[in-house]
Amino acid sequence: MFRKHRKLLIITGSIFLVAIIVGIFVKSVIDPDSTPTVVSEVKQDVAPNKIFESYKYRYDLQIIHSNAKLYSAPAGTKGANYLGTAKTRHLSANIVGQKRCDLNNMRRVGYIAFKQAGHQYWISAQNVKFRDLNKFKGTNPKIETAINAGLKLVGKSKYDYGGGRNLSDIKNHHFDCSSFIRYCYGKAGIRLGRMDNITTYTLVTMGKPVKFQDMKRGDIFFFTNSKGQVNSHVALYLGDHLFLHDHNQSDTGGVGISTLNAPGWLKETNGTVRRIA
Repeated sequence: MFRKHRKLLIITGSIFLVAIIVGIFVKSVIDPDSTPTVVSEVKQDVAPNKIFESYKYRYDLQIIHSNAKLYSAPAGTKGANYLGTAKTRHLSANIVGQKRCDLNNMRRVGYIAFKQAGHQYWISAQNVKFRDLNKFKGTNPKIETAINAGLKLVGKSKYDYGGGRNLSDIKNHHFDCSSFIRYCYGKAGIRLGRMDNITTYTLVTMGKPVKFQDMKRGDIFFFTNSKGQVNSHVALYLGDHLFLHDHNQSDTGGVGISTLNAPGWLKETNGTVRRIA
């Protein structure tokens, strides 16, 4: 009987230890701005953050929160040291990105490198926003109205699969990728099909076709995902490789701005572009 109890205690203790390690791993993935030393205190090689994409990210950005944490490398990766916050380092909120690294096969868990006062820092992409987007502004009023309608929802509308197909959803800004595009152009007075049956497959017939290399601001373009689903996603091109879209892998988890400089996003584009206005 004693041996059975002892065996049960050993099994229970093992399960508890595994649960702690898994819990720490999940936190390190879900919360990219957490201090990485928590992981290393258990065992650095149990669940370190992994960089799976690195690319140029030379955009004008603004730090959203003065208490945003800064690191010497993407947080949770081997050798990354916590350097303080934007406030404690007395940094200007206006920064210029240099390079971005996305972590753990999740495009929205990214860190951006920038320099200020002779030092390089890494900051979570979720702690910055784009600034000076007006420099991409064009002369077509319908396109600018559509884009401005979408930009107002950046960070304020989480991705909602199947959303945006009734008046209540639209009022509460519940969209998926295709209903979001319809909403944007609807604000410009352009009706892209019926509200209740809008999909990427109906949008791909709208407007006129354009070659991918000739894509301009306001064009919509399509993606084929890693599962081979053709036209599984649609986005609105802004200029300078940036695009506006509604996707759960954007930095905001919904309506956000991403870049075709990211190999993963570029790889999934399928060359289909439609000019709406």
